[in-house]
Amino acid sequence: MRLIIIPRWSGAPASDWYPWITAELAARQPQPFAPVVVGAMPNPGLPTIPAWVGRVRELLGGDPAELAQTVIVGHSVGCQAVLRALAELPDGVHVAGALCVAGWFWTDAPWDSLLPWIKTPFDLARAQQAASNRIVVMISDNDPHTSDWRANTAAWQERLGAEVTLVPGGQHFNGPKYPIILQTLLDHFGGQGDFS
Repeated sequence: MRLIIIPRWSGAPASDWYPWITAELAARQPQPFAPVVVGAMPNPGLPTIPAWVGRVRELLGGDPAELAQTVIVGHSVGCQAVLRALAELPDGVHVAGALCVAGWFWTDAPWDSLLPWIKTPFDLARAQQAASNRIVVMISDNDPHTSDWRANTAAWQERLGAEVTLVPGGQHFNGPKYPIILQTLLDHFGGQGDFS
């Protein structure tokens, strides 16, 4: 099972918990995911929908068999890029599932360059189908960007049929190590078996 991680706004492969989780997964025998790819995103300090969705599509590739054996993880705006890319996959093509960490559909105080991500619609039903109806989102109860975690939880459940994991005190998941992310990933997408 292949794993692809799409970073947050201003994130890079060496940011946050991405190096830690990559090392943790590599140390497990048998390895639950191989390869593990953390995307280097174009102009990470100013993500645009066309550039980031295009990069996610590039990382996913076009092989339906490989896609069916791919789990994709997004962090913050990376969740948006992931879902929008999934919505563009051809009919009948899907990944094994998606994990969205600090996912949102709106923020408390959006800045100008963030607004297109909030205001530009995409096909939620297609995204859900392309994720094999296996979308898990991790939300904290004190995220400084989306303080109303109850409304955020409801939005993910209603719009995408997502399973929501609430993490007390997780803020925006910007730290270097989150065992709960690793555990959630393994519990839901453990890398064993064929989800296609």
